[in-house]
Amino acid sequence: MTTTSPNAALIGQQGSREVLATPCLVLDLPAARGNIAKAQAFCRTNGIKLRPHAKSHKSAALGALQIEAGANGLCVATVGEAEALAAKGLRDLLITSDFTQANKIARAIKLASDGCKITIVADDPDMVDRIADAAQQAGVVLDTLLDVDLGRHRNGIISAPQALAVAGRIAAHASLRLAGMQAYASHISHVETYADRLKVSQDCAAFIKEIVAALASAGHRIEHVTGGSTGTLFMDPGLHCYTELQCGSYVFNDVEYSNIELEQETKAMPFEPSLFVKVSVIDRNYPGRVACDGGNKHFSAKGTLPAFRQAPVEGAVYRPDSDEHGIIDLPEGAQQPALGTSFELIVPHCDPTVNLYDHFHVVEGDKLVDIWPIEARGAF
Repeated sequence: MTTTSPNAALIGQQGSREVLATPCLVLDLPAARGNIAKAQAFCRTNGIKLRPHAKSHKSAALGALQIEAGANGLCVATVGEAEALAAKGLRDLLITSDFTQANKIARAIKLASDGCKITIVADDPDMVDRIADAAQQAGVVLDTLLDVDLGRHRNGIISAPQALAVAGRIAAHASLRLAGMQAYASHISHVETYADRLKVSQDCAAFIKEIVAALASAGHRIEHVTGGSTGTLFMDPGLHCYTELQCGSYVFNDVEYSNIELEQETKAMPFEPSLFVKVSVIDRNYPGRVACDGGNKHFSAKGTLPAFRQAPVEGAVYRPDSDEHGIIDLPEGAQQPALGTSFELIVPHCDPTVNLYDHFHVVEGDKLVDIWPIEARGAF
């Protein structure tokens, strides 16, 4: 691919992974493909659809790999992400966040007018009216999902009466079609133990079923319920309330997901880390540590530290220390890595870290095989 990355000349060269100019974002393609295949196979075996959330990777190339593996379209967080991926031919997109501005409504409707299969979510009658009026003027019909709050309290319908009010308003407009419900419990994705996460998931499922029953009693058929996350992937099919899952981070794995029990029986991490920030040693003037060229501008986390893919010595800790610099703290008596030595670090939280970069440096083994643009970076 055409790219402005300083590493472009290294594509195809043996050993190029080791000598990449840093800091850069590295994608291990075989690991990512394996993660995609594993999640898709699990959903297929359990009779549930998978619509991966592209807010994790913001990449047309990775989205295409997910579709190729059998995904039921993609999720996006913003209208801008939908535009970026649609421009690259990914055209079955669920916009999972509410939007109310006239500009964003017009842009979403233009995508639908251009032949994209665009699905939206709604949790307020006034929002429904705004979108429906614009859709009618454009001559399109938008599939619309009721957006239900499962406990995060940032958006979403919070009661059966409210669900009935919003569903009734959707049904009143010929330019909208009530296509089901979105029920995403983002606040439980990182509950540490499987048992605790399952208990909260079961509570959420009970609320979902309550809303579905109330809607059914009023004549609204809710046959499609989309939601879930990587953190609940292995329990969601057993809740018997979802028809489609929105997992996203599984394609990369990260430190935060590695710290929780995803599977009940083995308690092992089923997905491989495939996303790394590569950094290099630039200073060794202080004993017991070295400085590297990857700082707060290159990682995104809420207190979680990156983890080494291969540490210089057991017990070494990497911590972003300022905007441009990071520190490797070394155990007492450990030898300092040489200037220019590079390390790959598993990212703390993949979604916002991806949004800091323009490119994935795609590697297979020790070779840089391609550089992919992150088309939807910063798209709103």
